[in-house]
Parts: sequence; C-alpha cells; structure tokens
Amino acid sequence: MVTFLESVGETRSGPVSYAEAGVGPPRLALHSLLTDRRAFDPVVEGLGGRVIAMDLPGFGATTPAPPSIDSYADRVADFVETLGVDHEELTLIGNGLGAFVALGVAIRHQELIGRLVLVGCGRSFSEEAKRAFTGMVEKVRLGGMEAVIPIALLRIFTEPYLAHHPEAAAERAAVLRQTNTDAFVTACQALTAMDYESGASTIVAPTMIVVGEEDQATPPQMAEELHATIPDSKLAIIPGLAHAPQLQDPPRFLEVIMPFLETR
Repeated sequence: MVTFLESVGETRSGPVSYAEAGVGPPRLALHSLLTDRRAFDPVVEGLGGRVIAMDLPGFGATTPAPPSIDSYADRVADFVETLGVDHEELTLIGNGLGAFVALGVAIRHQELIGRLVLVGCGRSFSEEAKRAFTGMVEKVRLGGMEAVIPIALLRIFTEPYLAHHPEAAAERAAVLRQTNTDAFVTACQALTAMDYESGASTIVAPTMIVVGEEDQATPPQMAEELHATIPDSKLAIIPGLAHAPQLQDPPRFLEVIMPFLETR
C-alpha cells in the first residue's frame, strides 16, 4: 500500500499543491485536463523512486496561471526549483494537458530535467481539435462540468472499457464534477493557443512518447509527428487504450515505459 504525503509548497509564482510517495530517483507527474493528480495513483508503486504528483495551475490549491502552455510550464519550472532534486535525475511524466506542459518545460527550461515521458501529446492541435476545445468551453459555461462528463469519459477510456468498468466511469465523473470550471476553461484556451511545431525540435532530454491506439483526444498521428520532430525520441503506441493508459491498463503502461526509465 503506497502512503502519500500531501503538501502545499511555496514557489516564487505562488502556492503549488502536490502529493508524493516513495524514495529514489525523482519522477514528477503532471495530470491531464480531464483528470487530476490522482490519475497516476495506479502506477506510483510500479514507477519506483520518489513520485511527485503536482496539481497544475488552477487545480487543487495551485494558483492559476494565464491561458498559455508557456505560463503553465514556467509554473512547473518554479516548482521543480523548490524540490531540491538532482535535475539530471528528474523524469517529467505528463499525460494530455500535463504532457503539453512537460513539453513546454523541456523546451523552455531544458536544464531542469533529465528525462521526459509524454503520454498523449503532440506539437499542436488541428483546427478540428481546437473547435472541440471551444465546444467544451461553451458547454461548461452553460452547464458546468456536468455537461462535459460524457465527452470526457469517452476520451479518457475506450467505449468497451467503460461498458465493463462502470466503477471507473463513476470515479472519473466524480473527479470531473470537482474540477474548477475557471481552471478547465483556462486550460482549454491554453491548449487551443499552444504551438510547439518548431520548439519541439530543440529538445535535448531523452524522450519517450506514448499514445493509446484509440486515443481520440490526442490521436496517434499527433504522437507520430512529435516523434519525427524530437531528435532520438522513442515512440510507443499501445493497442486498445485511450487517452489515459495509466488508468485504463496500469500494468501495460508500466511495461511500456519502465525499460526507458531504467535505461542509463
């Protein structure tokens, strides 16, 4: 049983709430737009080391940031500087929104990280995807977080998985209901404006890109384009999984990423 220590740390840009467990090589986990920091709980023990799950700006007790992924990345960088970890040993693991933020950290603050795992990520979004974010923002403004739960669940998990795991759907729906609507809207705006088409080619940290074959939020094509842009990156497409493989199939997710994390 993993024991988590929950804390709120002070950074130069404001408070950051987070939870951590374990000792050893530091692994900083950043959650997606559709989940929260607990989305990595199923894999904490398997990841080994000191796992730190941070609430992104506007989530939990972390203070908000302007609607740009660069701003989110700068907030993460401020937090990293307070952790007192060996930056060369630090692995940044992001899923969805968290993966784009991790990508921003690797571009803007390369000296702060040693390794990068991007789960459900890309260089930028298509116009169709941007319209989807705009649609979710409109739904939330009209009907609160409840209005986007059906869409969100079909992005986090595959439809067959939801049919066989109603408890997972209920758990994720409860998390979404607790999400701050302003934080959700701001994050959608940040993702819509994000463009790392050129910046991704400057990344020097060893990078692994992971995507579920059935990911509708950040489809495999986005991962493939990112893989082609980041020098010497690795790519893994996991059959049958959607946007949050660490939630849908923790053992398979760990099987994919642990050889990369353990490589020296």
